[in-house]
Amino acid sequence: MKTFDFPLQGSPDCENFVTTKCNGSVTENSPLFGLDGEMCITSKGRELTRISLVAEGGSCVMDKLVKPDDEIVDYATCYSGIMEEMLKPVTKLKDVQRQLKALLPPDAVLVGHSLDVDLRALNMIHPYVIDTSLLYARERGRRFKLKFLAKAILGKDIQCSERDGHDATEDATASLELAQYFLKYGPKKIAELNLEVLWRAQDPRNIREKFQYTYKGVLRCLDSVHQKLLFVSQETDDIELPSSENFETIKYLSNREVFEQAIRHVCLYPFSIIQFSSEPFSPLLTEEMNKRMQIKWTEMSTIYAGPLSKDCNLRALKRLFKSFGSVHTMTFVLETHQPHLSIQYEVLEAAQLAIESLNGVLVEGVYIKVQRPVTELTLDCDTLVNELERDSENRDTIYLSGISKDFLGHIQELPNLFGGLEAVIVPTDAKSRRQEKYCFLKFKTFGRALA
Repeated sequence: MKTFDFPLQGSPDCENFVTTKCNGSVTENSPLFGLDGEMCITSKGRELTRISLVAEGGSCVMDKLVKPDDEIVDYATCYSGIMEEMLKPVTKLKDVQRQLKALLPPDAVLVGHSLDVDLRALNMIHPYVIDTSLLYARERGRRFKLKFLAKAILGKDIQCSERDGHDATEDATASLELAQYFLKYGPKKIAELNLEVLWRAQDPRNIREKFQYTYKGVLRCLDSVHQKLLFVSQETDDIELPSSENFETIKYLSNREVFEQAIRHVCLYPFSIIQFSSEPFSPLLTEEMNKRMQIKWTEMSTIYAGPLSKDCNLRALKRLFKSFGSVHTMTFVLETHQPHLSIQYEVLEAAQLAIESLNGVLVEGVYIKVQRPVTELTLDCDTLVNELERDSENRDTIYLSGISKDFLGHIQELPNLFGGLEAVIVPTDAKSRRQEKYCFLKFKTFGRALA
């Protein structure tokens, strides 16, 4: 909870937060409650306008509209479903806090999607939580949307576009059912669903509508405080700007012109929005790009070694090159004056390690040169490899080759041997399902990996 910025007792920004009466021990029989809040934008930022609490079984035990103390700048109806006429008169935040304290039993577990946001909007601290945005983890720390998870896991359509805004009770129920599904079936079942693949395959055409609403909400806030703004975009973009003397709109025909003019004008305004337009690639172009990238990756994972003596020990050479990682193919090149070997590795790291370790080394009485084939696809290979090594996702990961079954048997002990070790990733062969003889050690920080 501390890592993901949940409100906690003793935190300097939670001094005035109300604590629930939950102080009992959590067990397998502790009750789950789904919680969801909807926000509006006030002169002080995002504030709560509706809160819903749902018990196991789907019964709604609390659904309240909340009127903020500060002036509402934007009701955010597109997301919250709240309109001005709905908030006359309604409950105040302190009344909601008092009711929640009375409703929740001592061992209650709150369930929600990005639950830290709802608890901060409530100005409340609760010790037992399940956050479905963290429970159904994505790659690189990103999060799935609740609408997507409800459809993919539960087969339910929520947050439907034909109505204004979200239904807090519906969202709270969906979060609760997602947590119950995970507890019932476990992470293995979730992994088999391939959620990341489903997410990438979904239709992206609704993204533009959401961006348009986001712009409008930001622009209304800026206009309310008489903020000067520059908006630069393409002629084809149809974002509707509020009519105000505070906004200067400039449109051009291409992204290049937008970029060039933005550089000239942004220094004249305290706040600027620069919008570039992009159309999705056609399926044919996407397929062609994927093919070219596959070819490039294959060539980058291939090395040539030689010259070799004509009576070289092929078995010893194979053993040598396989020590750097799994080999996809290894063939002799006989068209040259002296024989060479072409080795294609399964992973790029193995090819890179072989080049760095064997180039210029004496092998069976001959100094060999180890290099990649020079083609138009590998001319920038060194640059790309350096960028991959410096990438923040790779800097804290070490490639380790030549591991044995004994090593794999001691994986449990590795965190004690290496400080800051977070994970050991051992790939398996796609056909035989056997573990490869290389792995990746992922550390918490780049400094730990270096040490």
